[in-house]
Amino acid sequence: MELTFFSFFLNSEEAFLEINSNFLETNVVNIGLLVGLLIYAYKVSISVSLEDRQKEIIQTIENAQKDVLNATNYYFLAEKGFTQSFFWLQSWKALYEKDKIEIVTTKYKQVKTGLEESFATTENLISSFEKKAFLSLQRYILFLAASRILRKFLLLSELEQSKLIETTISKLEGFKK
Repeated sequence: MELTFFSFFLNSEEAFLEINSNFLETNVVNIGLLVGLLIYAYKVSISVSLEDRQKEIIQTIENAQKDVLNATNYYFLAEKGFTQSFFWLQSWKALYEKDKIEIVTTKYKQVKTGLEESFATTENLISSFEKKAFLSLQRYILFLAASRILRKFLLLSELEQSKLIETTISKLEGFKK
């Protein structure tokens, strides 16, 4: 019987697929050694790199989980900060509106007081001018009346002047004759 590479599976003298029970002829020991060598090589080289790769992947996943947790915490802190900022913005806006209303009210009162004082001053000034004009008019009328009377009096003769003076004094109840 000839030894061939596939002698375990095929036997050239016998039927096409017949199992050879001679272990030395079939190289079962060689195949066992080859399988043992492959298992040892797997454990020594391939499994170590696979374990390293597995640890690396697990580390990457853990780092990603930590990053997600940190990002979530940062998001919540940012949201809290935004909420606080929005609250302060609303508070400042309300305070500003209140201050704005107070400023406008104060300015309005100042302008109103100034205008009232101006109108009162103007009214007093006009009243003063009216009084002065009335006094000036009275004086002017008295001046015109006195000048006419004086002109007429001066055009009278001495006898008529003395008679007019006596009559006027008696009407005023001065002295009696």
